[in-house]
Amino acid sequence: MPTTEKQVTRHWDYAEATLKALRDRGLRPTPELYHVWFVYFAEENPEILRVIDAVQASGDDLAEDTLLQLYYRYIFDRQAADFLQRGMEDFSELVENSDECLMTARTGLRGYGELLQKSAKTLKKHKEIAPVIAEIAEKTDDMHQTIDNLHKRLDSYLNRVALLQRELDETRERSYTDGLTRVSNRMHFEEQLTMLAAEYDKSDTPEPFCVMMVDLDQFKAVNDRFGHRIGDEILVLIASMLKANIKGRDIVARYGGDEFAILLPQTPLADAMSLAQDMSKRIAAREIKAKNSGTSYGQMTVSVGAAEYIAGEGGAKLIDRADSALYRAKKDGRNRHFAAE
Repeated sequence: MPTTEKQVTRHWDYAEATLKALRDRGLRPTPELYHVWFVYFAEENPEILRVIDAVQASGDDLAEDTLLQLYYRYIFDRQAADFLQRGMEDFSELVENSDECLMTARTGLRGYGELLQKSAKTLKKHKEIAPVIAEIAEKTDDMHQTIDNLHKRLDSYLNRVALLQRELDETRERSYTDGLTRVSNRMHFEEQLTMLAAEYDKSDTPEPFCVMMVDLDQFKAVNDRFGHRIGDEILVLIASMLKANIKGRDIVARYGGDEFAILLPQTPLADAMSLAQDMSKRIAAREIKAKNSGTSYGQMTVSVGAAEYIAGEGGAKLIDRADSALYRAKKDGRNRHFAAE
């Protein structure tokens, strides 16, 4: 997806705000600290937003150690996973190719050895030749054993590669997942949206797809009244209810503090609006209870904005249109769902 002038301007704004934050707090402009503040101002990770906002609201200084912990927990993990994944794929391919070569060599040596043994029987009467054949056959057996040993070692390497691959898959899964709600995070959502938009624009017969933005109504009041722990429980519950309403390639992601985004491949706008209506009713009808005490906190409603992709507009524009529809839903009294114009 080509970068728009608006996106470039926005990135420069984030960069300036990042440098100012580092300078104002007397922090070193290291890549790690710069990256954390940039992600904060770009609102790319809700957990980083939540931690930094909480520390600033308390009046405490943001220590360098705190920022580094955020970097290694929410940013580096993903980058490391991607880097190691590429390395592991190359190494795995190398080992598998070596394994295939050794299998071919072992099979060839086995046939060659059998041929030598047959030839040795025929040539036994020739005293000068037979010892030579016997020595070659013996060396062939030795080489065959060497390749067998190498093959066993490669089997061991392949098992270790498979184990590391599983661990990397788990790391990548964590890097794609919101730490609190366990649905996808914003980064993963935007990656998938970019891929889907690119597929649509390249296809001669593209399938419609939609983005839905979902915002919890009056959530700040809930946090202020009951505290952030209850607020977090509500976010987890709403996330699970949103996820229960999707299927197949659909993706639910936590997009911001109390805002969720839903990617709906192979879905026209009319179907997305039907889903929004059904989903809103289910959430509004659910009584919110504390997980441990069972205390009731009443009902929670959501406002929804949906937009169908238009060829060539790109993911950012699609999100902007869905956000505008969401704003209309909230302005119209909340607990509404609107389609983008």
